Amino acid sequence: MILKTAYMGEIEIDKKRILKFEHGIPGFEKEREFAFIPIEEDSVFQVLQSIQTENLAFIITSPYAITTNYNFELDEATLKALDIKSENEVAVFVIVSLKDTLANSTVNLKAPIVLNTTNKYAKQVILDNEVYTIRHQLSLESIKG
Repeated sequence: MILKTAYMGEIEIDKKRILKFEHGIPGFEKEREFAFIPIEEDSVFQVLQSIQTENLAFIITSPYAITTNYNFELDEATLKALDIKSENEVAVFVIVSLKDTLANSTVNLKAPIVLNTTNKYAKQVILDNEVYTIRHQLSLESIKG
């Protein structure tokens, strides 16, 4: 499928890379399908590109590339909504807020994106945990791999 993207122009993507958000992403509830697009082969960053809106895309990364001490429990409603049967089906991503430099950029650890890797259902979950913030500073050491 050919997709017009915010960051990469027009590209061809495999339909298997489309994630389904049943209720959209908070603030973008009408956006229900996003393509998961790697930026480069070895990059810790990916693009979550709206299928519907060309100029709507988020830079995402694994929270574990940013911090080693990140964990939370999924509630029953989320497990059911995403049809998660095993923790092996779960992938977690966080949205990057890009600033003037990468060193000044932040990630939202308070509201991770949880993905069922088997059926490609995804949801942004708001954690009820005061430890995590919406503006966690990126560490250049952690993102170098």
